[in-house]
Amino acid sequence: MSEGVFFSGHDISVADGKGRFVLPLDMRKATRQSSGDANKLCITLHPEHDCAVGFGLAHKQWLEDQVTADQQAARSRGEVFDDEAAREKFFPDLEDLNFDDGGRFFMPEDIKGMMGIGDVALFVGTGRHIQIWAPEKYLEYKGRSRRVVYAVEQFLAGNAPTKGKGAAK
Repeated sequence: MSEGVFFSGHDISVADGKGRFVLPLDMRKATRQSSGDANKLCITLHPEHDCAVGFGLAHKQWLEDQVTADQQAARSRGEVFDDEAAREKFFPDLEDLNFDDGGRFFMPEDIKGMMGIGDVALFVGTGRHIQIWAPEKYLEYKGRSRRVVYAVEQFLAGNAPTKGKGAAK
């Protein structure tokens, strides 16, 4: 598995009749690469923003490696480190999802509800992971990209596609 994957770009997905979203093609390829060629998307809650976060299995291992490195650093300084509490920041909300070859996947209902995602999801590549937003909530986010804001505004006004290749459906 490769952790040297970076997510970039953005796209909007409208849920199909079964309620599945489509992981955008370039993000799907990077996720598959990060998951050892498996169609696995790890999804969790963003620790600070009203969005979900997605990534491949290699990043899940990276999170565990970070806890171990933090624990070793604390021990070398003679400090107490609660590794269980550190893991509780990452893993309780994390879920591994399958997606098909077309990128279709079911987002957990509780995550959709907590993040305000209805039948439309905005995918934003942010380097190590993908942010998954309710488009309207992204417009309220202070760190937003002007280009993504424009795409969301165009979509909400009924002027799709959101980018040159069109919106994922």
